[in-house]
Formats: sequence, C-alpha cells, structure tokens
Amino acid sequence: MHPVRFANQHLSLAGHLHLPADLQAGVRYPTIVCVHPSGGVKEQTAGLYAAHLAKAGFIALAFDASYQGESEGEPRQLENPHVRVDDISAAVDYLITLAEVDPERIGVLGICAGGGYATAAAMMDTRLKAIGTVSAVNYGQMYRQGWDKRGTPAESLALRDLAMAARTAEATGAAIQYLPTTPLSREQGEQLHPDWAEAFDYYRTPRARHDNAPSRLTTRSLAQLVTFDAFHQAELFLTQPLLLVAGSEAGTRWMSEALHQRAASAHKGLFIVEGATHIGLYDQPQWVDGALTGLIPFFRTHL
Repeated sequence: MHPVRFANQHLSLAGHLHLPADLQAGVRYPTIVCVHPSGGVKEQTAGLYAAHLAKAGFIALAFDASYQGESEGEPRQLENPHVRVDDISAAVDYLITLAEVDPERIGVLGICAGGGYATAAAMMDTRLKAIGTVSAVNYGQMYRQGWDKRGTPAESLALRDLAMAARTAEATGAAIQYLPTTPLSREQGEQLHPDWAEAFDYYRTPRARHDNAPSRLTTRSLAQLVTFDAFHQAELFLTQPLLLVAGSEAGTRWMSEALHQRAASAHKGLFIVEGATHIGLYDQPQWVDGALTGLIPFFRTHL
C-alpha cells in the first residue's frame, strides 16, 4: 500500500494506492476506485476491499472524501453529496496519469453511501467502465424515507430547515454545528434497527473505530443530503455493467433491489450474500469473502 495525494479542485485528497504484489513494469492494469461510506475513512471498509482487490490482481485506490479523514477541506466532516460524487471523477483524473493504470479499464466499488455516490458518478463519468456496490445506500433517499421507508415529507422538510438554521447561525459567528451519524450507544441503535446497533459496534468500538472517522457530520449538510438523489435518471444514464451486492439480512437490501430494477445497464446483477447484514459486509471475513466471490469475477469480466 502506497500513500498518495491528488487534487479535487483546490483541495488535496489523501489516498492509499494498493498494487498487486507481482506488479510488472510496462504492464497496464485494471484499476478500481473504492469509495467509503458516509463518515468512513480509507483505513476502514474501503481499504479492506481495496487490499483484497489488489490481491486479486487489480490496482485499487481507497481515499478520504473531501472535508474528511486526511483530506483537506473546511468545515471538517462536511458531507456534500455533489462533492463526494466529484471526488470519484477526481480520483479517475489522477489514476489516468499513472503509467501502470489502463485508462480504458477503470471501475468503481462503493460501500453504503459510497455505493450511491459511485452510481451517481458513473452516470456522468463514462471513464468508469464497471460499477460494483456493497450495501448500497441512496443517502438522500435514506434521509427522506429512513432506513425502513417510514420517513415522512414533514420530517424531510424539518431536516432542511434544521440545516438552514445551522448555516445561518454559523454565518453570523456561531461555531460549526454537528450531528452524529451513528448511535451513541448500542441500546440506542437497537431501538432504531439491528443495522444501527451494528453501526455503533463498527464505528464506535475497537472493531473498526478510527480517530479520523468521528461519526458526525455538519448539520448544514442535511440540506444538501435530503434534496439529493443518487439514483436519479438511472433508467437513462446508468449504462455500464453493474453488480449490486447486498446482505440477505440487510435493512437496506431494498435499495439495491430498486436500483437493479431501474438501471439501464444491459449487464446487471443483484448478488445476495446469505446471512449477511448491512454492516457485516463491511468487515466480517465470511461475508466479505462472499461479496468478493461475486465482485472479483464481475470486474475481471468487465474491466
């Protein structure tokens, strides 16, 4: 693994470039951009999948989103979905400058909200030749409808108003306001959904906690998120080969199923890992291995 930096507009982004152990000079390799979940960093699930892909013979780049991790940007932990999408194209801009990368064989793998951002990026950036997702989440839809599709329009409007109140306060001198992205206790998560209890374990315990992933976002981000639709126009613009990996027990499985139905891709698949949960696919060996049994052949075929 090699630490790298690349630019998106005026910001410097931090990445980890994973190379095959038997990398040969003069050979150009298929390459995959790995996109972390909201609130995550490159050292967590995106980096884990990148390392596995490198072992399978791909070059893989996991990186921290703008405003997050070791990447630049203020305020910290801004989750602007439009910037998150553009970060992916910036990663492609960087990769096509590398002698070992085949610019005609670049794909993207996104996890959770990263899967939604990867989908949105691919609809614009046709340099991405194949799209894989794991536990894909349309993050804007999640804020509008909730994890279990029970959200109401009134709640969505309230989130927008909360964001604008925070932005107004900050413009007049108040400190940056933040909201947690994961439960503060396992008990709190259990009251919401089993996936949220596991999210507490992943982000807030030694299981995968990282100092650069504080499990919060700026309150002002809510206005950008609640009005965002990662799958907008998938029926027209999502034309590349697509593989959606979801756990049979994941509360978000419905989002992968919906995108599978909507995508214009001639080659598309829904790969269900039996027994896996949404978060379990982030790091649990038996379920990550299960996801890779679908993803590695998919990328070998389409890159």
